[in-house]
Amino acid sequence: MSIKTKIKNDLWHINYIIPFTVKYLQRGKINYIKKAVPVITGLKVVKGHGQRDVSTDIETLFEKIKLDRDDNSTFFYWIDTNKTIAVRGNILSNFTLDYNRVISGSFFTAADQAAAVDGKYGERAQHMKHAVNLLRNRILRLVAEGNSNTDKTLYSEFSVMLEQPAKHFHEGLQRILFFNQMLWQTRHTLNGLGRLDKTLGELYEYDLQNGVMSEDDAYGMILDFLACLGKWYSYKSAALLGDIGQIIILGGNELDGSYFCNDLTYMFMKAQAELACPDPKILLRVSNHTPEALLKAAVESLAKKTGSPLFSNDDVIIPYLLNFGIEKEDAYEYCVSACWEPYIPGKSLDQNNIRTFDFFRPLDQMLNAIDLDAVDSFESLVENYDTYLRREWKLFLQSLDEFVWATDPLVSMLTTGCTETGKDISQGGAVYSNYGVTSVGMGNVCDTLLNLKRLVYGERVYRLSELNRCRNRNYKDRPEILAMLKNQKKHFAHDNQEAVDLVNHIMDVSNQEIQKYQNPLGGRVKFGLSSPNYIRDAKKMPADITGRTKGMPYGTHISSVDAPYTEVIQFAGRLQYGQYGFNGNVVDFFVVPGLLEEESDKFTLFLKAAISIGFFQMQMNVLDSHTLIEAKLHPEKYPGLIVRVWGFSAYFNDLPEEYQDLLIERARCNEAVSY
Repeated sequence: MSIKTKIKNDLWHINYIIPFTVKYLQRGKINYIKKAVPVITGLKVVKGHGQRDVSTDIETLFEKIKLDRDDNSTFFYWIDTNKTIAVRGNILSNFTLDYNRVISGSFFTAADQAAAVDGKYGERAQHMKHAVNLLRNRILRLVAEGNSNTDKTLYSEFSVMLEQPAKHFHEGLQRILFFNQMLWQTRHTLNGLGRLDKTLGELYEYDLQNGVMSEDDAYGMILDFLACLGKWYSYKSAALLGDIGQIIILGGNELDGSYFCNDLTYMFMKAQAELACPDPKILLRVSNHTPEALLKAAVESLAKKTGSPLFSNDDVIIPYLLNFGIEKEDAYEYCVSACWEPYIPGKSLDQNNIRTFDFFRPLDQMLNAIDLDAVDSFESLVENYDTYLRREWKLFLQSLDEFVWATDPLVSMLTTGCTETGKDISQGGAVYSNYGVTSVGMGNVCDTLLNLKRLVYGERVYRLSELNRCRNRNYKDRPEILAMLKNQKKHFAHDNQEAVDLVNHIMDVSNQEIQKYQNPLGGRVKFGLSSPNYIRDAKKMPADITGRTKGMPYGTHISSVDAPYTEVIQFAGRLQYGQYGFNGNVVDFFVVPGLLEEESDKFTLFLKAAISIGFFQMQMNVLDSHTLIEAKLHPEKYPGLIVRVWGFSAYFNDLPEEYQDLLIERARCNEAVSY
């Protein structure tokens, strides 16, 4: 039996594997198998390891991993890519640890509180405390052997790392790296980093005011910190190279109505642009209260062509969080998971990218199941789609019940609700235990239905059954129809009231079905109109009635190939996502580099207007098609060319050809329309 036939999903996670297989895992080829796998450490095989307790396995892991030190960095940060753990269930990923707890508090205090809980929860916490302390002490012994100032600083910082709050800025950065490393080492992938400007703000101000460091010193530390996180690029990547998830959140509205930003907001954004690396990436929370100087700084960063920052509109997102039931003080502290999905650090299990819903699938099923000639109006057509849409959502939501999460003592003791209830985060101990799903195909459904409205029920030039036969045959017999569809103007993401109304209707029907569902942990489901799977999932699907042929990609997020981005923003600002539809809704477009380089003030004004119009989130590529075409033909000339792919940035040369071609085509189309 081949490995592909063994792979299904959800029951056992492969986590302790030889380097080659780990790399294979990270390319998305292997995720879950139905039976336990042995632990492989070098040539030694320990059978049945998947049945043992995860906390004792982590103790063994932290005792055996190889510790290396980069002499060019002032920080201690490493990953042993040959060793990790095997556990039962799906390991949490696509999430953000609450780093404020280990910077402003004591890890030992949190661990002792967790260890005092009766039963397995307390036992695991005790083992976890010992494992983290063991790892810290190994590092202490290693740095004690050196005599440099850096060694002395690290020894001082690690000596108190687990016992007391951090006192200095460098120390705070080192703690983030230490706990971040442990997450990667134990196979927690797609790790967000949280609101670092806010988390580190007090330490920065203290050191600055007391002469411990200068602003230049702090900036140098940030550059070093980001460079550390950028290491092990291939090992950390998930489905594609660059899909790492290390996102830093900056800025944001406050409970009192003010807007938070500080020196670090500017420094982190500037440092990420200066390093010109795809990861870590930056998300800037913006609103109508964001200072114009910060928006200008963001535009300057965009001009560096790293794909950062992504913009998240607090004026829109926070009300959706509140409407969903997130407590007010939590909603104002939101971060995002690994790309763009809103997430509450330190209080959430929320797994925000566990599956992808395809809006086109129920349309395809409906068109092939009912008597099309009996559908006598556009309203009847939409009603039929609604029926199949509801059925598809019901089956899709039922499939989410299959997920089983791995016991996670480290994350549990740092998550509110777990120690208080004595329940691991995998068992629903967190304050919020919601699921998040992404979606594809909304634009293709919208354009297909509105094309049918015009061609079948308006102009009456075709019968519905005739067009459906054409698409099922991939237009081989009627190429003139395909050409007509490709050449006509799209509807989705245009300033088109019919399209807005139709999308809002589909969102409303989806919300009605999702409202009926509760996951096994007592949480709910949120969904969004953005997904990384607009290429992968479309490969399995037949043609639609938009000009897209069989297997070709769906539309990308909230975007259009033939609408200027000012029009796309107008469209996005009129969408109503409902109570459950806020799991990432990204406007995505290309910007000609010259606009940001030569007319940055003009683009800043556009950004301010877009925030007021009310986009949910927005990202962009600052590239032209000529550069992308040249990079594909002569990759050796463009080793550092970075592009925005899904919710992450990556080197263009690392992408599969189909992704390169799609980016080139989108750039060409965007250049053909004015802004």
